[in-house]
Amino acid sequence: FFADPGSGFDESDGERYWDGYIDAWAQRYGRRLKRKAVSGGATRHAVMWDMRDRRRQQTFTEAVDRFYRDVLERQVP
Repeated sequence: FFADPGSGFDESDGERYWDGYIDAWAQRYGRRLKRKAVSGGATRHAVMWDMRDRRRQQTFTEAVDRFYRDVLERQVP
């Protein structure tokens, strides 16, 4: 479970639109998550996975590729 905040901004105050929702989800569900979106570092967050970071794009793309191959090879229970 993760959320990409995207690049949307709230027209009324200029703040990133989704951050408040994502922070609320982290507060509500974070303790129950077996895996955190970002488990350490300055951007540690239970739910937020910001795809604007190219390293995260690469990590996500590689994980999707592995999952896709596992599905094709019937390795997913």
